[in-house]
Amino acid sequence: MRFSILLAVLAVLFSFDAANAQGDLDRCSFAGQIDKADDGIAACDRLIKDAKTSAQERAKALSSRCGWWWAKKDTDRALTDCNESIRIDRNLASAYLNRGNVYLSKSDFEHASSDFNEALRLDPKNAWAYAERGSLYKSKGDFDRALSDLNQSITLDPTYAPAHFLRGDLYKRKGDLARAMDDMNETLRLDPNYAQAYFARGRLSFMLGNNPAATVDFGKAIKLEPDDSMAYFNRGVAYYAIGDRNADAEADFRKATELNPKDAYAALWRELAERRNHAPSHLAEAAKTLDMTVWPAPVIRLFLGEMTIEQTLGAASSTDPQVKATQTCEANFYGGEFALLKKNKKEAQKLLKLAADNCPPTFIEGTAAVAELIPLK
Repeated sequence: MRFSILLAVLAVLFSFDAANAQGDLDRCSFAGQIDKADDGIAACDRLIKDAKTSAQERAKALSSRCGWWWAKKDTDRALTDCNESIRIDRNLASAYLNRGNVYLSKSDFEHASSDFNEALRLDPKNAWAYAERGSLYKSKGDFDRALSDLNQSITLDPTYAPAHFLRGDLYKRKGDLARAMDDMNETLRLDPNYAQAYFARGRLSFMLGNNPAATVDFGKAIKLEPDDSMAYFNRGVAYYAIGDRNADAEADFRKATELNPKDAYAALWRELAERRNHAPSHLAEAAKTLDMTVWPAPVIRLFLGEMTIEQTLGAASSTDPQVKATQTCEANFYGGEFALLKKNKKEAQKLLKLAADNCPPTFIEGTAAVAELIPLK
């Protein structure tokens, strides 16, 4: 009788251990959601330290922990784990994929490309691998190869949300905003908690002139990632462009500067919102924490009364033609905003028109200039 009871107890304990092990395997498996990173790393730690974990499972756990460290932007720990995973199992495609992502985040395109190619050699029908190599090509500016890989990823797995997201971002860079919007909508249909996709769709709505929709999507991105200063900044710009949401704009720019005190553009837009709201300025205080030796310092000096519009425009003088074009775009827009605040409508119209016509399509200053021109006509 006692022997039977002992067997029953052992069976329960074995089942409990097995359930715990399976739970750790599930939690350790890298899924990319940053809010689950700490729990994932803890589960991977237990598996890696467990003497009962097989070599193959340890390699998988190391690969997953590498992915979690990468998601937390700890690339050194990530690289160490991926290297160890590959040392144990040279045929584990996920380890090469995770290590490729680490190299990509370090802008080491050569090693990233090698790892993504090896992952595809090991697993030629891996949608994730095609998406990551497509991301690499996009980072290198090779849009045709990027689009080919992303299309292949979606063909292999139409439900893989990151591939739709990456392709949507690629279409945006190519200026095809309609297709970009379609892919962002599909991304969010597949994954309603994809913060980056809400942010990207908000930017698209802003570029298309739909500022109310933009504020909604930026709000959803903020709810998912409340410490993202850029989401607050962009929502503030959309509120500002609407025209009658100045208090909301000011609040968002204030939050953006709190989260990132060294962001000169957040400080500039906060100044615009405060002046429009007849609120006390915080620009002089913010300038103490900013690098006033580099652009857009001349624009900040304009609003501080230390430079004229003409001097600010003249300061856009980089020897790099592309950099000069972007600086001129910004000088025209902020100069136009400054002229508006000074009630110089004619000067404002001239400068804002130049910004609207000549700013790069993805620059918020160009889109904002278009919005500002409408009531001036």
